[in-house]
Amino acid sequence: MLHKICNLAGKFRRLAQAKQRQKTKHGFDELLGLKADNDLGRMLPQELVALLDPVLEQDVLRRFMERQLWCREFQGSEPVGKGPIIIVLDESGSMVGERNHAAKALALALAWIARQQKRWCALIAYSGDSGERILPLSLGKWDEVALMDWLESFIGMGSDLDVPVREMPKFYESLKAPKGKTDLIFLTDAACNISAKLAKTFIDWKKSVQAKLITLVIDSEPEDLAKISDEVHRIRSVDVSEYGVERILSL
Repeated sequence: MLHKICNLAGKFRRLAQAKQRQKTKHGFDELLGLKADNDLGRMLPQELVALLDPVLEQDVLRRFMERQLWCREFQGSEPVGKGPIIIVLDESGSMVGERNHAAKALALALAWIARQQKRWCALIAYSGDSGERILPLSLGKWDEVALMDWLESFIGMGSDLDVPVREMPKFYESLKAPKGKTDLIFLTDAACNISAKLAKTFIDWKKSVQAKLITLVIDSEPEDLAKISDEVHRIRSVDVSEYGVERILSL
């Protein structure tokens, strides 16, 4: 099983590498509008064309010196240096087999992203009220033996809430996660029922620790998970072809 997980993780890691390189190369994500400036890299094409016109050339050069050329204004990428990445996998009985292998492979790729970005990371496997397996991965040397054991193990029980909405604040506290903007990932195939009171408690906790929750739901409706998630993506399978998978590998 470990061999299969590592092979699948290689596919996710290659996609993650491409996404991370794209973030590094492209500093401009969103066009906000136009502004007067003299940045040649953002100058409108018509300004460049005018520079080639003998009649207009001097005016363009003057406006260049006065920072009065029309240039695009972009909103740049959010800086990479952020807080922890915490990955929570559903290990209920319905996740057994290929789903579990692919989910573990994705978790391994996300841990790699965290290490590349010098971010603290934790892996949590959960199965309703049947227990959990929690592994912190510090910024220093990982415990490779513990990581291999986490990847190979599987709880296989479950209930009607197979992601730790009630327990997540307690898990977070016990992990002693460093402060900072936290990316929290839930991956489940469960249709969850979450009371309004529990949803409010969880959302309040997220705000208190600066956590953003992205939920991937495998071949099921998000239902009440949509109430507590900042983003929720329904996916047919845990595969590089799915937008939700691509989204979290671009963190």
